[in-house]
Amino acid sequence: MRKEYSLNITVVTDAVCPWCYVGDRRLAQALDQAKQKWPEFEATIDYAPFQLDTAMGKGLDKTEVYRRKFGDRAADLNRRLAEAGSEVGIEFKFGGLMSNTLDWHRLVDYAKLQGGAGADARVVQSLFRRYFEQEQDIGDHEVLLAAAADAGLDRERTRAYLQSDDGIDALRERMAQIRKLGVTGVPFYIINDQFGISGAETPDTFVAAFEKVFQCQCESK
Repeated sequence: MRKEYSLNITVVTDAVCPWCYVGDRRLAQALDQAKQKWPEFEATIDYAPFQLDTAMGKGLDKTEVYRRKFGDRAADLNRRLAEAGSEVGIEFKFGGLMSNTLDWHRLVDYAKLQGGAGADARVVQSLFRRYFEQEQDIGDHEVLLAAAADAGLDRERTRAYLQSDDGIDALRERMAQIRKLGVTGVPFYIINDQFGISGAETPDTFVAAFEKVFQCQCESK
């Protein structure tokens, strides 16, 4: 494979961010388009943690949280989100409970270390689906363990990990590093440690960014 058609994409995300779910689907579409455009194209995806609310508790009513945060705009924002979701095969629901996302991020990191290639992505997709489409509480360890099983992880070993403090310090350190890069919201995408894309952009926007990276790589030779 020609090196100039290889990308490393860091996806900065948080579990309770619906546009992160939309962005994941749009990025997947962009990767498919890039493969058609450049047959030798290959991309490595790395999920990086970000917490929109580090002080959030567990088991909060999602509808009430949205109402307090967005007021009268909540219904319109949900409508727009539902429309965007339907375009990429997501059926958003807006009930259920909302919880702190620290353990969600810990599980993604654990999957990356213990589950082999793609396990972290499978965990992310399972948890997004469970939270946004099935109204499950991602603060509930049983929900996290079900997602771990979806990704092929050993359920009891994962349970022991989640019940410990393992990985918390490293996770918080990485979140601090991400903020030092200037990332203040999610989703955010870092391509080859050089170019950033903020927000759940369209597949065409992603592909255009890929092409810009390839051009810069060629010009630097």
